[in-house]
Amino acid sequence: MANTYPFPDNVHVTSSVTLKLNDTNYLLWKTQFESLLSSQKLIGFVNGAVNAPAQARLVVNGEVSNEVPNLQYESWFCTDQLVQSWLFGTLSEEVLGHVHNLQTSREIWLSLAENFNKSSVAREFSLRCSLQLLLKKDKSLSTYYREFKNICDSLSSIGKPVDESMKIFGFLNGLGREYDPIATVIQSSLTKLPTPTFNDVVNEVQSFDCKLQSYEDATAVTPHLAFNTEKTNPSDPQFASRGRGRGSGQNRGRGGYSTRGRGFTQHQSSSPSSGQRPVCQICGRTGHTALKCYNRFDNNYQAEAVQAFSSLRVSDGNEWHPDSGATAHVTPSTDNLHSATTYEGNDTVMVGDGNFGGLT
Repeated sequence: MANTYPFPDNVHVTSSVTLKLNDTNYLLWKTQFESLLSSQKLIGFVNGAVNAPAQARLVVNGEVSNEVPNLQYESWFCTDQLVQSWLFGTLSEEVLGHVHNLQTSREIWLSLAENFNKSSVAREFSLRCSLQLLLKKDKSLSTYYREFKNICDSLSSIGKPVDESMKIFGFLNGLGREYDPIATVIQSSLTKLPTPTFNDVVNEVQSFDCKLQSYEDATAVTPHLAFNTEKTNPSDPQFASRGRGRGSGQNRGRGGYSTRGRGFTQHQSSSPSSGQRPVCQICGRTGHTALKCYNRFDNNYQAEAVQAFSSLRVSDGNEWHPDSGATAHVTPSTDNLHSATTYEGNDTVMVGDGNFGGLT
């Protein structure tokens, strides 16, 4: 009797099934192996479509009946052994140890499905949890993308590929707040046709990340930094040791910011805390105030050059004295003044006999 079962002898299994079955790639291995068997018309040996014939058949010769070997079984057995050899050749050593004692290719196939389908469900759950919890945080964008893609590839290998829209959502969700501008733009584009693919989204985020890196490398000038001044005593040695451009009112030089550009309001201050040197109201020199001037008790001292902004008669005589620029003046009589306002402060004045008197 002719052989009724196919028996291909020129098939290179490793060129069709490129994976060794292990705990993580069962569904992908199964897909490849089923394609091989279908191409050789042998898929029935593992899915139950082809059953094993009887090993012997009864032959009746007159009144005598004898059992003889069934040639169909021998043909089936040879083909089934061929499928078994293909299976064994694509299993890892650990997996082979669990099925090497089984008798038929179908028994091997069912045992593998029973064991690995259970592990595939558990692995799918683990991978999807990892994908949901994956965050960029302090990683580089390339590292985050590589980890994200590895998890998606692992899900595909067990026959549970991630939908394209879920890939985009998960990838954007794992980015930090600094990526919110580009994430908002991408989310708005998802409602338009054609919708962007996952690779399109990755390219957009990578371009945005390059912009962020360039901003971090350069010194960013903001209005908050430009006008954030530190109140420091100019006489403090630490103030002088901060370097050129730091701590000064002009904020020039390295480490400081200038507010002399467009879009910034120009602020000027003559207070000592702004870093400008005070001008003495007595001698007109810079670097000290009238309170510390050694000429303030010298009645014969005259300033070398005092710019007079206006003049003020301060006695009953006819002489005039230049305005010192002070905010308040003392005079025994207001008769010669065009206008006068009573002093509201708490300061006192020391008179010639050494006594102190309040101002009125």
